[in-house]
Amino acid sequence: MDWKDKKVLVNGVTGFLGSNIARNLLNMGAQIYSIDNFTYTNVEMAKKKLVFLDKIKIIKADVSKQESWEEVPKDIDYIFHFAAPSSIVLFKKFPEICYNETFWGLYNAFEFAKKNKVKKVIYPSSGSVYSGNVLPHSESVYPKPTNLYAACKLACEGLASSYSNFVKIVGLRISASYGPGEEWKEDFGCAPFLFIRDLIAGKAPEIWGDGKQTRDFVYVDDAVSMIIKSAEIDYTGLINIGSGEETSFKELVAKIKKILNSDVEPTYIPREVSYVERIKVDMARNNTLFGIKTISMDEGLKNFIDYLKASS
Repeated sequence: MDWKDKKVLVNGVTGFLGSNIARNLLNMGAQIYSIDNFTYTNVEMAKKKLVFLDKIKIIKADVSKQESWEEVPKDIDYIFHFAAPSSIVLFKKFPEICYNETFWGLYNAFEFAKKNKVKKVIYPSSGSVYSGNVLPHSESVYPKPTNLYAACKLACEGLASSYSNFVKIVGLRISASYGPGEEWKEDFGCAPFLFIRDLIAGKAPEIWGDGKQTRDFVYVDDAVSMIIKSAEIDYTGLINIGSGEETSFKELVAKIKKILNSDVEPTYIPREVSYVERIKVDMARNNTLFGIKTISMDEGLKNFIDYLKASS
């Protein structure tokens, strides 16, 4: 699809995924707009690294407030709605705020799209909705979320279903994505970033539990390619975004230590109740729709480490 001169709303443009989506679409010639309240990130770091922000019309506002959408052009072609906190920790600290921003922000996106005949809305769900299900996690299973963050994402999927007769929608059950742009999430970043940050500093990374818990990690470039592709294809519904491989936190630390030639050992602390133990998404639907081969964990970690060292 030719994105040249398409008007695209990428909400949460200073966030991890939002910034990477916007950068790619700008490079393809799209006109980018965004609603962003500059929360949950190190804003100064983000502005310093996101040199393309001056090319984006940014509306500094809260997506959960209806009036925030009044400044958005009515002729938007596509919406990538990524303005929501993507952290279980944040949901525990600020449950009402996080839920409202996530659920009511998406509600406003669907209302805007319905009223203004937007071609398609792409929104992030999460691989964490699968936390109570048997592996590998397929889009067809009935999710059993075990924390508020995952429960909110499942509520968003239900909301999307209620708009499916009026708006073309793709919900993405995104696994643990990592890579450049996550550093300004600071302490709310994904495990790869937190472990790399600590090991580079010579500090012992903290692992909850025994380190046998697994995640399906996907490098941000691969994730963003799939996210953008989901707007281009003739498909609506849910799609897993991941690699189809599970890596334990013990393995993750070992891989990072090998790249950094570090001898620092992790510290193990008690895990919380309802902790997500294993995530491995079924990539069959994804592979059929996208045909994108993801890079290996080793290559992704090396790329991320090289980036963090060069930009520090």
